[in-house]
Amino acid sequence: MATQQKASDERISQFDHNLLPELSALLGLDAGQLAKELEEKEQKERAKMQKGYNSQMRSEAKRLKTFVTYEPYSSWIPQEMAASGFYFTGVKSGIQCFCCSLILFGAGLTRLPIEDHKRFHPDCGFILNKDVGNIAKYDIRVKNLKSRLRGGKMRYQEEEARLASFRNWPFYVQGISPCVLSEAGFVFTAEFMEAQRL
Repeated sequence: MATQQKASDERISQFDHNLLPELSALLGLDAGQLAKELEEKEQKERAKMQKGYNSQMRSEAKRLKTFVTYEPYSSWIPQEMAASGFYFTGVKSGIQCFCCSLILFGAGLTRLPIEDHKRFHPDCGFILNKDVGNIAKYDIRVKNLKSRLRGGKMRYQEEEARLASFRNWPFYVQGISPCVLSEAGFVFTAEFMEAQRL
């Protein structure tokens, strides 16, 4: 997957390099050199981390729970980070997007996490509001009890027909095979992201 390779090779600089000379004068040290050293360490940590879509972190509530052990390294609050697609990796102050694998280790004082996400990965499906399986914190799904299968139940008597109903099965649903579901008598309605048993 191209996103996986891109995530491991990319170099990210979260420092505002325009402010480093002022910071150097204020602190009496070479802030540029310090920033460079920190960026190198962060890049090594990024290279070690798993890349790719993380279906386990699709839920904003689940992402938020990862911040229980998060030490407040930044001005960003866990709710902002989880709402921006990030979860806490457990490695230093690292946060990672469940969709595009963007890994950040710091926060801007004047920028929100969603702004850094857009800045470094503007092509992320989550940022572009594509259906990447995100489950928002307050997402409520209601099942229509009166819904009927199109074409009537007789249409799905054969397993081939049931299996064919899964052609639009979302890519982010992992751990459940459409083959197993169709064998068990289920069809995919796509109406509420549900499989119904005949």
